[in-house]
Amino acid sequence: MSVALPAPRPGRLIYQEEDPISFKEEHRIRSYEVGPDQQATITTVANLLQEVAGNHGVAVWGRTEEGFATDPIMVEKNLIFVATRIQIQMDKYPRWGDVVSVETWFQAEGRVAACRNWVMKNALTGEELGRSTSTWVMVNTVTRRLAKIPEEMRCKLVSMAPKPPRDAICAEEARHKLPDFTLPPEITGPKQVARRSDMDMNGHINNVTYLALALETVPINVFQSHSLKQVEVDYKAECKSGQTLESLGNAIQEDTNGSGIKRFVHMLRRCDEKGECTELVRARTTWAPDYDKIKFTN
Repeated sequence: MSVALPAPRPGRLIYQEEDPISFKEEHRIRSYEVGPDQQATITTVANLLQEVAGNHGVAVWGRTEEGFATDPIMVEKNLIFVATRIQIQMDKYPRWGDVVSVETWFQAEGRVAACRNWVMKNALTGEELGRSTSTWVMVNTVTRRLAKIPEEMRCKLVSMAPKPPRDAICAEEARHKLPDFTLPPEITGPKQVARRSDMDMNGHINNVTYLALALETVPINVFQSHSLKQVEVDYKAECKSGQTLESLGNAIQEDTNGSGIKRFVHMLRRCDEKGECTELVRARTTWAPDYDKIKFTN
């Protein structure tokens, strides 16, 4: 007997009193978004977070003629938000055909930064699957320099934030400084050329592509036997199509208590013809044994 798949619900703003304090949207996990174990990959998760964040902006501000979901204040002052850090924790990955519910909200964070949070759940059962927090700064699109958040914009962010503030990842677990990267690396991934198809609406390589390339240095035995439980990414510089990228990695903690947990620090950098390199991304990943995953790779 055939069973109809439940339809994802469209995106909607969630209000607290009269203010829209969050945005929630449902998505189905598609066949090309999963790995051999039929579970969504971390890049699928990151793409969904990015998509829901963008749709939140459209719901609040609409789209500009250039296609961006940007407040009119920012358009007038040639400002955009740019991600500088993201941290994703996953308890369980959704499977092919599952419908996930993603809720997102943001908060002002000082004079130059804002914070966006997400929570991902199984839309059918309500089980929490994972959560994420990120830091964004304002950049002037003309000068490409950091800019302060205009006071009017900061007030808008405050009005659209949950009251009291709500953290997707508790402060004790969030925003730990990433370790220094020691050269030469223990692991060197294949050199790759950034593709035109990897570019986003801002004209540089998409943030999720950086993450995917950085993870190429995870040892194959870990990738096939462990599940990625947490990734922390610092974005340091932009990259455009045609530039050569190197993915490097180091193990930063071996299993000392029998848990099987493994951690790595990753660096993605671009190098020119003279061999001069610029760090684009630094990331830390935490992996736990996944015995269900082993069955699909043996």
